[in-house]
Amino acid sequence: MGGPEMHPNQAAFVEGVDHILSKWTALELAVKHEWGGRSTQDKRDNMVDEISDYFDTLVRKRQTPEPTDLQGLLLDILDDDFSIALEDDSEKEVARLICIVFNECKTGNYATVDRLAAERDAREKQGNSTAAMQSQ
Repeated sequence: MGGPEMHPNQAAFVEGVDHILSKWTALELAVKHEWGGRSTQDKRDNMVDEISDYFDTLVRKRQTPEPTDLQGLLLDILDDDFSIALEDDSEKEVARLICIVFNECKTGNYATVDRLAAERDAREKQGNSTAAMQSQ
């Protein structure tokens, strides 16, 4: 028997965070090139959990998540887990998108999560088509 089931809004938020992180070039390069060592993929997956936990804590404290606060967490994770020091300010856009997804999901609006999922599916399908063509 597993733990308690996740509320659908929380599950959608976690999915949205995962989709956003999958589009973040700096993080994807870190994963591809294993900048976090042998457990790089695990660290990337744990990043989703850390972000979700961060928002859970804010909700319990009845605090409003702010992109500027989340930026610090993102930078800390990238530095600690992947030895990345960003110079492109991409953490600002990632934090902004995550806060948008959070605010939508808490009201049961999954439009952005659905759009991100469709974009990810299209990227993966295109990637699979390209790989198939290259192997011919």
